[in-house]
Amino acid sequence: MKYIRALFYFEGIILNAGVGLFCMILPAAFVANFVPTSLPALALEFIRWYGVLLLVLGYFELRALRGSDGKALVFAIEALLFGDILHFVASALFLQAGVAFSAAVGFMFFMTTLLALTRTYWLYRTYRR
Repeated sequence: MKYIRALFYFEGIILNAGVGLFCMILPAAFVANFVPTSLPALALEFIRWYGVLLLVLGYFELRALRGSDGKALVFAIEALLFGDILHFVASALFLQAGVAFSAAVGFMFFMTTLLALTRTYWLYRTYRR
């Protein structure tokens, strides 16, 4: 379970907080990882909002990981697993809209799959106790 917590910390710090800051500071660079065309200024502001949500999500996850109440962590992992499922749906729609498969898209699918499977395993082990 030590490696699982490390993966969750990686997600909270790098994937959520790090990417959230990236979206807020350089939204055009974030978008360039997925599509070769530039977006209008208003659309880039929506990417900044996405960054805000990622930062809040990272804070939520890291607080649950650091907290002494195991119930808060269970709640957080359940919510994040629900988010993984929604992320798969949104990602499929993203690809259906014509986005070319790239390293960023591949990494996104890989991490979502890894995290969803890890969360499922972690919750299964936690509920069996």
